[in-house]
Amino acid sequence: MKQTIILFFVLITNLGCKNNEIAQNNIHFGESFTLKSNESVSISSATSDIRNIKIYFKKINFDSRCPKSMCYSCYGSTANINVVLINQKDTSDISLTILGCRDEYDCNDQLYYRKDTLGFRFCLLRLDPYPDGNTPVNSSDYSAKLNIVEL
Repeated sequence: MKQTIILFFVLITNLGCKNNEIAQNNIHFGESFTLKSNESVSISSATSDIRNIKIYFKKINFDSRCPKSMCYSCYGSTANINVVLINQKDTSDISLTILGCRDEYDCNDQLYYRKDTLGFRFCLLRLDPYPDGNTPVNSSDYSAKLNIVEL
């Protein structure tokens, strides 16, 4: 009886993990998602399989965001990443910038950290880890929260 309960628990846990992996690979335009450095993901239209792109987080160009403890005296701190858009046979490098001193942004028309190009709106909503001023961040430790919509 004890083995049956343990087996049941392990089975339910494994099924839950597989659903999370599928959800990361089933991203649609307009849904926020997180990419680690040197990772890629496919994004498709919820209404049609015709429009399908792949996004690759290529590198962090720079991170000059002020530590949060210094935000009161730091103006203009930013970070910039490079992503690659793979659309059918075409590839395009896209540079995205985010302001410092805030945890996360929304993808709206008033802020400049979005980029409209190639029929898509790319928004860099969050970049982790946020620098603390004492320890340098390894470029492979970065992750970017993005949102991409069709225009």
